[in-house]
Amino acid sequence: MTAGHFLTARSQNTVNGAIMGIAERREREKEKRRESIIDAAEKVFFSSGFENATMLDVAKKAELSKGALYLYFQSKNELCMAILNRSLKILVSQMKNLLRNSELTGLEKIGNLGKLFINFSQSQKDHYKALLSYREHKEHCPDNGRIFQNCKKTNKEINSLIAAMLHSGVEDGSIRQDIDQEKISIIIWGNFSGFLPSSILTEENLKIAPAEVMNYFFELVKIAIAKEKE
Repeated sequence: MTAGHFLTARSQNTVNGAIMGIAERREREKEKRRESIIDAAEKVFFSSGFENATMLDVAKKAELSKGALYLYFQSKNELCMAILNRSLKILVSQMKNLLRNSELTGLEKIGNLGKLFINFSQSQKDHYKALLSYREHKEHCPDNGRIFQNCKKTNKEINSLIAAMLHSGVEDGSIRQDIDQEKISIIIWGNFSGFLPSSILTEENLKIAPAEVMNYFFELVKIAIAKEKE
C-alpha cells in the first residue's frame, strides 16, 4: 500500500469515526428528550388524569410544539405505556435490592416480596395506577413498537427476578427442589398484577383489606414451596 493509499484509508476511518460520533450524540440527545417528555407526561397525567389530559397539555409542559411531540410519541397511549415501563422499572430496582439481601433465605425473600408489592401499591400510587391501565393502552400500541417491546422486556425481567429468588431458596435449602420456578414466578407476578388491582378498585365492597389478602396469599405460597425440615 502506498503512502497515498494509507493516508486516504486513515482519513476515511477518521471521517467514519466522526460520523458515528455524531450519530451517537444525536441518539443520546433524542433519548434525553424522550425522558423529558415522559417526565412532563407524568406530571400532566398524574395531576389531571389520563382521560382529561391532552397531547397539547404534555407538549406545553415539555416546552415542545405538538408536532414535535408526535415525532417521539404517536399517541397518549404510547406515552402511558412509557410511564408504565417506568413503573415496572421501579419494581425491578426494589426487587433487585431484595434479591441481593444475603441475610435472607430464598423463602424469606419470597415472603418479603409480598410486603414489597403492597408497599409499592401504597407508596407509588400513581405508578401503580399506571400498571392497572396496561391492557387498555396495549391495545392502542403496535406490538412491534419500541415502547411496547420495552414493557415486555421489563416484565420479563420481573419474572426472572422472582425465579432467581426461588432458585436462591432451592440453593440454600429453604425451598423444595421439585418446584417449577418459572411457573411459580408467573403465578406470583400474575397475582400482584391481576388480583390486587381488581381488589383495590372494589375495595369498598371487601370485608378484608387487599393487603391482608395479599399477605395471606404469600403465606400460602411459602407453605407450598418450603422444604420440609428433616
